[in-house]
Amino acid sequence: MSKKVLITGSSTEVGKLIAESLIGKGHTVVASMRGVQGKNAGAADELRKAGAHVVELDVTDEASVEKGVAAAIEAAGGLDVVVNNAGVGVIGLQEDFTPEDWKHIFEVNVFGVQRVNRAALPHLRAQGSGLLIHVSSLLGRFVLPFFGPYNASKWALEGMAENYRVELSGFGVDSVIVEPGGYGTD
Repeated sequence: MSKKVLITGSSTEVGKLIAESLIGKGHTVVASMRGVQGKNAGAADELRKAGAHVVELDVTDEASVEKGVAAAIEAAGGLDVVVNNAGVGVIGLQEDFTPEDWKHIFEVNVFGVQRVNRAALPHLRAQGSGLLIHVSSLLGRFVLPFFGPYNASKWALEGMAENYRVELSGFGVDSVIVEPGGYGTD
């Protein structure tokens, strides 16, 4: 059965691959990203040519998320699945990261997901069904040295996703975690 899917962080690597794969399987895909008219214009064009609807969405900006999720629902004629893929990673000694660095990582990897879910959930609850997919990492289960801020953000994401699973179960909305292994990304 074809689903209407919103994917965050679709301009590169994993997000783009998810979008292309789902389009190939006949799903309606809304690929969201920052800089649709700017730095990611090429990726946006490629995804449009592949059959995706493309919307501007910056997970760190409340207004952008609200507008992007509304545009996604309009473009797809509804929404069944949200793939929270947008994320940032870092490498280095924890002591070298400033509080501002930590805030930025959590702003994207944790608070950005919460913003997107918060914008999409009224629609999913109203229709009595939906799926939230949270792209985490194996580093949301165990730690590796030099990935401290990233590890912490993915552990927080997994805690949030697990809470969504319990809180939303009575509304017909599922919440799952995907933990990819290492992947070459910018």
